[in-house]
Amino acid sequence: MNCPNCGTQLTATDTYCSFCGARVYHQPIVSQQSQNPDSSQSRWQAPTPPKKDDDPKKNIRALLLSILGIVVAITLAAGIFSYINDRNEETLWEDCVSKQQIDDLRTYIDKYPDGEHFEEAKEMLNRLVRDKDDWDQARASNDEDHLRSYIRNHPTSDHLEEAHELLDDVVWNNIIVKNTKDAFESYIKEFPDGKHIADARSHFDEKRLAELTIDEQDNVISSIHNFLLGLEEWDENLMLTTCNLQMSNFMGKPNASISDVGDYYAAFRESNIDSIGFSDLNADVRKVIKNDKRAEYKVVFTTTRKMRREGAEIEEVSSMKGQALLDDRFRFNELTMDKVTQ
Repeated sequence: MNCPNCGTQLTATDTYCSFCGARVYHQPIVSQQSQNPDSSQSRWQAPTPPKKDDDPKKNIRALLLSILGIVVAITLAAGIFSYINDRNEETLWEDCVSKQQIDDLRTYIDKYPDGEHFEEAKEMLNRLVRDKDDWDQARASNDEDHLRSYIRNHPTSDHLEEAHELLDDVVWNNIIVKNTKDAFESYIKEFPDGKHIADARSHFDEKRLAELTIDEQDNVISSIHNFLLGLEEWDENLMLTTCNLQMSNFMGKPNASISDVGDYYAAFRESNIDSIGFSDLNADVRKVIKNDKRAEYKVVFTTTRKMRREGAEIEEVSSMKGQALLDDRFRFNELTMDKVTQ
């Protein structure tokens, strides 16, 4: 017969399964005599079940098997839990590395104090906290030096692009205040793709055009000198070649024409002046670009005039101050000259 519990083949005398320890009950064998209705024994009686036969060795074996099953189940469950926990840790750590978020790192540190990446997580968290504090200070300061320091000290920061944009605006505002050619040129070099590059180039071109060259300054002073030399030498042509067809405020006359200048010279020459000379010419020249992009030159100059009248024994010495506006061909559009002291 076979064990009704596990199916192991048993002998007719086995009362317990040698493999699983289950109790085995044998069916009684009915004799031919009891099956014969004509037998003298009219009624079959079932045999009394044998008494329970406790086998200590079999009981211990069954207990050990049960304990082994429990241990295996616990070990398997622990392994599954450990795998899931490790997998969750790695997933969270991957998020920390990719997203670089302070909250994620704090969650990892709190949840996995014995985690494989614990020390690395602490170091990354400290770095991000320092970065955030430094960025908050630099942004609030709106200061060029603070922003440059932040960019230099945090080359991998998530705020690096924003820091460069803010620095762009701060530097531009400072350059507008300076309003010099060199300042605009420095912006163009540092921010070739900056937000204000178009304005910077436009201002730079204007400043470059408005920059007074040595040759331009020499030409302006030469025009003033030739005008004064024409007075000294009674040379009307030399004086008039320095003037446009019309000037303003020449010798106190508004909108003076070149003809007016000639009349003044003639009257000056026919007066009782015996001689006149000019020396110690000093000029402050400023170049200006007009709307049509053409240059003009504003000049303030001083000179010493020495003049002797007919019959006079003493030479008059006077300090003269003049203002002039010359065009891009270095001819006078405006000219005034007044005596300051005598």
